[in-house]
Amino acid sequence: MSLKRLHRKLRSTEFEGNEFDPISAFEAQDVPQQSLVIPKERFTEPQENYAHKIKEVYARNSKLGQALKTLNNYQLQAVFSEDRKVLLSAMVGSGKTTVLTHKILYLHFIKAIPLSEMVVLTFTNKAAREIRERILSFYEESEGIQSEDLRYFGTFHSVARQLIKEHPQLSELGFTPSFSIMDKEAKEEFLLRLIHTHELDVKYHNKLDQRLKLYRNEKQILYANMKNEDDLPQLLEISRKEKQANNLMDFDDLISIVNWLLKQECSLEAKWVIVDEFQDCNPEQVQLLNYLSVKDSSFFAVGDPNQSIYAWRGSTEQIFESYITDTSCRMMRLPLNYRSSGQLLSAAACLLNDERNDLQATRTAGNKLRLVNHFDDNQEAFYYASQFKSLHSSGTAWEQIAILFRTRQQINLFESIFSKEDIPFEVISKSSLKDYPALFWLKKVLLAGLQANDMDSILSVFTSSDFGCLKNGKALLNAYNKFSNEKTFNSKLEAFTEFLKFKYPKETTHIKLANSLLDFQDQLLKTSRQFDLYGYLNLDEVLKPISVHYTENVCQVKQAIQELDLYIQKQSFGNNIEAYQAAMGQVSLEGHFQINTGIKKSQEGVRLLTIHAAKGLEFDHVFLSGANTGLIPLNRKKAGPNHLQEEKRLLFVALTRAKNNMEIAWHSQSSAWNAEEGPSYFLNAIPSTLIDRIENTKPEITIKKFEDPQESNDSPWKKGMKIRHPKYGEGTVISSTDKEILCEFGKFGEKSFAPQWATLKKL
Repeated sequence: MSLKRLHRKLRSTEFEGNEFDPISAFEAQDVPQQSLVIPKERFTEPQENYAHKIKEVYARNSKLGQALKTLNNYQLQAVFSEDRKVLLSAMVGSGKTTVLTHKILYLHFIKAIPLSEMVVLTFTNKAAREIRERILSFYEESEGIQSEDLRYFGTFHSVARQLIKEHPQLSELGFTPSFSIMDKEAKEEFLLRLIHTHELDVKYHNKLDQRLKLYRNEKQILYANMKNEDDLPQLLEISRKEKQANNLMDFDDLISIVNWLLKQECSLEAKWVIVDEFQDCNPEQVQLLNYLSVKDSSFFAVGDPNQSIYAWRGSTEQIFESYITDTSCRMMRLPLNYRSSGQLLSAAACLLNDERNDLQATRTAGNKLRLVNHFDDNQEAFYYASQFKSLHSSGTAWEQIAILFRTRQQINLFESIFSKEDIPFEVISKSSLKDYPALFWLKKVLLAGLQANDMDSILSVFTSSDFGCLKNGKALLNAYNKFSNEKTFNSKLEAFTEFLKFKYPKETTHIKLANSLLDFQDQLLKTSRQFDLYGYLNLDEVLKPISVHYTENVCQVKQAIQELDLYIQKQSFGNNIEAYQAAMGQVSLEGHFQINTGIKKSQEGVRLLTIHAAKGLEFDHVFLSGANTGLIPLNRKKAGPNHLQEEKRLLFVALTRAKNNMEIAWHSQSSAWNAEEGPSYFLNAIPSTLIDRIENTKPEITIKKFEDPQESNDSPWKKGMKIRHPKYGEGTVISSTDKEILCEFGKFGEKSFAPQWATLKKL
């Protein structure tokens, strides 16, 4: 397809359909349909040599001055800018985190802005921690720094939590500063319990979060194929009252509540508001920035419209528009890419509009982009196994090899084959504490002790399939509700403890645990920061010593408690209860117990991850799997009008993860239900001079190389036997072993089957 035909195809398909996908519908009305282009005349270009300014900084702080010497003029312009409002358009691989960190250091050490008077907002805990660690590295050990100095450095949600806790009008909303945060799983449990307890008629339980967002923002009750309204509004009202009564908030509440509070009174007079990944902001987050940027505050944001790939979260590349029209906002740019080699960067840049292509390579040309045609994903996986072994034997670390996928489902086959071929790998995805039963249960135990009215945590503790003693369900809830209504109790935890003693007196271990949780807060007030939590809760017995996973569970729980102890020791304010509440709030925000040293150290192995998960990462060798049309761009029937442009930006993000080598694979016969024949038509925008095309479509070559089939005399499937397959029709057996049957199916080529699962019929 020619470039002109490609453009015509994009124009003709870009606005097909008027319905938005429910995930993308948040604040979707009146979205401009054209990509935003920042006029080049709006950018302020570096006008001077900054050597004299670096010299001045060096005289006052030699470490910072030395660091600034490594920056280019575009980066130095942003760091030294005296403008009160700056929007920095940072191209991919241009060192945006370096600039943002040095801006903070310059403001603090040279302009004498206290860190406690800066608000630094990121979208990931990893980015927030990286910024904090870089700042701390500029302090001498003797100087030290207090944890409260950096309490406004973090993700939008963590900073919102801090602002809510400190706001003087919080009580007007029915909350106290000791509120707990429900993660996604806890919110689901909470809503389902309310539906059952109040006998509500609510459809689509697995889409409750989406439905509630649609109702809050657009008053939409009908969803999908619904013809009649259900009890969704009642659920929202009941959940609001229940949250207030139990001092609970979910992630969405954090942003909406802090916005309401700041609208009444801006309790924080921040001198600087600094934002990373500005293009990922949704309307509510922009509203938060506006509430913080008042009076004498200055604003500095870094973002890249070319990497706006989170429309399903509510973000849009149009986020830059209001700042472009604001003449008081200084527009700057970082055009120099330090990551990718020249030819790979040129190929990626072809996916951008000419007006948006501001990338400038700083490295040599390097290798071309490789486009490889595989027969199917099975052959592709075996091909990678061979390639990766070769790369590793020649000195490439496993961690410098990554395979990117458009969807999470594509990864499963590669996990199976890599395990078989002894290729070490790690699937990079946001794991949940539910993946670690002992840690998930420990979190619920501590939340129940800290929030005596958190009924969902209480139920989770005692109905856990691994560590509980009761079976959850309507029968238990009804029995508990009947018991608790007959008497007056100080808390739900007290009511449940008495219920447990009355109804299940033989469950002595869990009754002892319930009593310990009931006295937990009093015990914390009696002790110092050093507290034997493991012994106090008698966890040795509750974790079931006879379990085959006992040793592993004990190890995980003790490590988690060590992390909590370390975090609590760092807290220089508040009593022991407040310190534990802060620690558990951080666990909820980060989704794991490693709240001091960050995400656990990655294991050795090839990285398998989606393109979305790869954003912000880089590797020496990058392989994009299954890039057929239908997967890239992803075929979505109800996508919004800007869907194709975002899909193209997503491919751009994939290509720019590679430093030296990039390979894109497509399949002649894809197993993905939505994949079409042929490679992504987006690739037609890349000139053939930048691409090496490779054919690898003969399955027998790969299979024989890795399986080395030997004919088995005992096999019922003999060479030359005529067979029929329900999908591929008539064929011929080529070879068979106890591990596989290899068959030829004419136009479908050769197919391999496991003997125990083969749906073959002899003719």
